Amino acid sequence: MSNKHHILIVGGGTAGISVAARLLRKGYSDVAIIEPSETHYYQPLWTLVGGGQARAATTARSEASVMPKGATWIKDAVTAVDPDNNRVTGAGGTDHEYDVLVVCPGIQLDWDRTEGLADALGKDGVSSNYRFDLAPRTWEYIRNLRSGSAVFTMPSGPIKCAGAPQKIAYLASDYWRSQGVLADIDV
Repeated sequence: MSNKHHILIVGGGTAGISVAARLLRKGYSDVAIIEPSETHYYQPLWTLVGGGQARAATTARSEASVMPKGATWIKDAVTAVDPDNNRVTGAGGTDHEYDVLVVCPGIQLDWDRTEGLADALGKDGVSSNYRFDLAPRTWEYIRNLRSGSAVFTMPSGPIKCAGAPQKIAYLASDYWRSQGVLADIDV
């Protein structure tokens, strides 16, 4: 089975739906998005969740509710890209052809690349704002810290949001300043 679309977008995250919406506003009528998830997470807000400025629940919506009107939503995951034949293959085995391909599937997090990190996440003060379930934990750790050291890391190479590691450090420091404990914390 094969389906063809003028513009095919791989990834229904913030980038994919934003590109689709802009193309549709510009008058392109055959725009399809391949995205397997039923839930869309507005991940840029997770740093504010970790900093106590937003609730995690406000970052999750049904994918259908954020899908741009006029876009075709293909509920599948891409397993292969064949640019020579303008085709992608979905996990279900369906081929999807295109005239123009936009690839924005997001960055795959690989916690296991740092030894011990996957097991440490969510425990003993170790958290990340790059995961829906951990961003609230970050806020819990910030809120409860009154003295000691707070280490915020910024990995080298491509990351989801380059400013996020700094932003959470600033939000945490501002909170600790407002609580009168910043002088007791080595950031």
